[in-house]
Amino acid sequence: MSPPATSLLPATLDTTAASPLRVALLDQIERGEPVHLDGSEVSRVGLACLQVLASARATAVDRDLDFTLERPSEALARMIGVAGLNEALDVAADAGTARDA
Repeated sequence: MSPPATSLLPATLDTTAASPLRVALLDQIERGEPVHLDGSEVSRVGLACLQVLASARATAVDRDLDFTLERPSEALARMIGVAGLNEALDVAADAGTARDA
Protein backbone atom coordinates (compact mmCIF):
# COMPACT_ATOMS: atom_id res chain seq x y z
CA MET A 1 0.00 0.00 0.00
CA SER A 2 1.40 3.38 -1.00
CA PRO A 3 1.57 6.28 1.43
CA PRO A 4 -1.27 8.81 1.21
CA ALA A 5 -0.82 11.74 -1.12
CA THR A 6 0.10 15.07 0.41
CA SER A 7 -1.94 18.08 -0.71
CA LEU A 8 -0.20 21.42 -1.05
CA LEU A 9 -2.13 24.18 0.69
CA PRO A 10 -2.55 27.36 -1.39
CA ALA A 11 -0.44 30.44 -0.75
CA THR A 12 -3.46 32.40 0.46
CA LEU A 13 -5.74 30.91 3.09
CA ASP A 14 -8.08 33.85 3.65
CA THR A 15 -11.83 34.02 4.30
CA THR A 16 -12.59 33.38 0.62
CA ALA A 17 -10.59 30.14 0.75
CA ALA A 18 -12.31 28.84 3.91
CA SER A 19 -15.43 27.37 2.32
CA PRO A 20 -13.67 25.51 -0.52
CA LEU A 21 -11.06 24.25 1.96
CA ARG A 22 -13.80 23.00 4.29
CA VAL A 23 -15.60 21.17 1.46
CA ALA A 24 -12.39 19.56 0.18
CA LEU A 25 -11.26 18.38 3.61
CA LEU A 26 -14.67 17.06 4.63
CA ASP A 27 -15.05 15.22 1.31
CA GLN A 28 -11.69 13.53 1.90
CA ILE A 29 -12.63 12.62 5.47
CA GLU A 30 -16.07 11.33 4.40
CA ARG A 31 -14.30 9.01 1.94
CA GLY A 32 -12.30 7.66 4.88
CA GLU A 33 -9.01 8.95 3.50
CA PRO A 34 -6.17 10.23 5.68
CA VAL A 35 -5.42 13.93 5.31
CA HIS A 36 -1.83 15.00 4.72
CA LEU A 37 -1.30 18.70 4.06
CA ASP A 38 1.86 20.59 3.11
CA GLY A 39 1.79 24.15 4.43
CA SER A 40 5.16 25.23 3.05
CA GLU A 41 3.75 27.64 0.44
CA VAL A 42 1.27 29.49 2.69
CA SER A 43 2.12 33.19 2.81
CA ARG A 44 -1.20 34.60 4.13
CA VAL A 45 -3.62 32.90 6.50
CA GLY A 46 -6.69 34.05 8.35
CA LEU A 47 -8.55 32.74 11.35
CA ALA A 48 -11.40 31.25 9.27
CA CYS A 49 -9.06 28.80 7.54
CA LEU A 50 -7.29 27.97 10.79
CA GLN A 51 -10.68 27.12 12.29
CA VAL A 52 -11.48 24.93 9.27
CA LEU A 53 -8.16 23.10 9.63
CA ALA A 54 -8.64 22.57 13.38
CA SER A 55 -12.20 21.34 12.91
CA ALA A 56 -11.19 18.99 10.10
CA ARG A 57 -8.37 17.58 12.21
CA ALA A 58 -10.76 16.98 15.14
CA THR A 59 -13.23 15.26 12.80
CA ALA A 60 -10.50 13.10 11.28
CA VAL A 61 -9.16 12.09 14.70
CA ASP A 62 -12.70 11.25 15.87
CA ARG A 63 -12.97 8.90 12.88
CA ASP A 64 -9.55 7.34 13.49
CA LEU A 65 -8.10 8.93 10.35
CA ASP A 66 -4.62 10.36 10.15
CA PHE A 67 -4.44 14.17 9.78
CA THR A 68 -1.06 15.84 9.42
CA LEU A 69 -0.01 19.37 8.63
CA GLU A 70 3.55 19.12 7.39
CA ARG A 71 6.15 21.81 6.81
CA PRO A 72 4.11 24.84 7.90
CA SER A 73 5.56 28.05 6.49
CA GLU A 74 6.70 30.72 8.91
CA ALA A 75 3.51 32.70 8.25
CA LEU A 76 1.28 29.68 8.87
CA ALA A 77 3.14 28.58 11.99
CA ARG A 78 3.08 32.13 13.37
CA MET A 79 -0.69 32.48 12.89
CA ILE A 80 -1.34 29.03 14.38
CA GLY A 81 0.58 30.19 17.45
CA VAL A 82 -1.17 33.57 17.64
CA ALA A 83 -4.54 31.80 17.44
CA GLY A 84 -3.46 29.33 20.13
CA LEU A 85 -4.14 26.35 17.86
CA ASN A 86 -0.78 24.56 18.11
CA GLU A 87 -2.26 21.69 20.08
CA ALA A 88 -5.47 21.54 18.05
CA LEU A 89 -3.44 21.26 14.83
CA ASP A 90 -0.64 19.18 16.36
CA VAL A 91 1.97 21.70 15.23
CA ALA A 92 4.98 22.40 17.44
CA ALA A 93 5.15 25.92 18.82
CA ASP A 94 8.50 26.45 17.08
CA ALA A 95 7.40 25.02 13.71
CA GLY A 96 8.24 27.21 10.76
CA THR A 97 11.18 28.88 12.46
CA ALA A 98 13.79 26.58 10.97
CA ARG A 99 13.74 25.69 7.29
CA ASP A 100 15.49 22.81 5.61
CA ALA A 101 18.26 23.97 3.34
